[in-house]
Amino acid sequence: MRDTRRNKSGYTLVEVLVVVIIIGILSSMGVAGLQDAVANSRIKGAAVNTAAFLERVGNLSKQRSDIICLSIDQSDPQTLLALKSKGSDCSNDNKYDTEILDHVTIDAPAQFVTIHAPCNYVGDVDMTGSANATFKPRLGLSAVPNGAVCIQYGSDLRFGLARKSSTINTVKAYWKIGNDNGASGWDEL
Repeated sequence: MRDTRRNKSGYTLVEVLVVVIIIGILSSMGVAGLQDAVANSRIKGAAVNTAAFLERVGNLSKQRSDIICLSIDQSDPQTLLALKSKGSDCSNDNKYDTEILDHVTIDAPAQFVTIHAPCNYVGDVDMTGSANATFKPRLGLSAVPNGAVCIQYGSDLRFGLARKSSTINTVKAYWKIGNDNGASGWDEL
C-alpha cells in the first residue's frame, strides 16, 4: 500500500488570514498613537512659535518706539497680526492703523482663540480679546504686556498658550490636554 500523504510545504489559507488580521489590528493601533503624537507636536510648536512672535513684537515696539496692537485676523483664525496703533492703547478697534507690521500663521487645524475656561491660566488677560494687547516701549523691561494668547487644536481639548506674567520678563510657552480650569495641567515647554 502506498502512502498518499504529501509533505506539507507553505502555509494554509487560515494561517495567512490570521497573520493579516493581527497585522491590521497592530497597525491601526499604531496609526491612532501616531495621530495623537502629531497633534501634540503641532500644538507645542504653535505655542513656542507664538511665544517667539510675542517677543519679536515686543522688540519691534521698542525699536520703532511705537505702540503695537495684537489681533486675530478676522478672515483667518490661524493668523495673529501685529498692527500699528493710532492711539495710546489698543482698547478700541478703530484706533488700529491699517499697517500690518508683522504676523504669525500656524498650521490648521490649530487656531488662535479668545481665552475661555479651559485655556485660562489663573486669570490671565486675553491678549487677543476685546481689550487687545498693547505693546508699549519700556526702558529696561520687555514691551510685551502681561497676558496670554490661546491656541486650540481643531475641536480637540488640546491647547497651547503663550503667556507673560508680571513675575517674569519673558514670554513662556505652555501646553495641555483636557478641560480643567486654571493652572493645573499646563506643562511648560
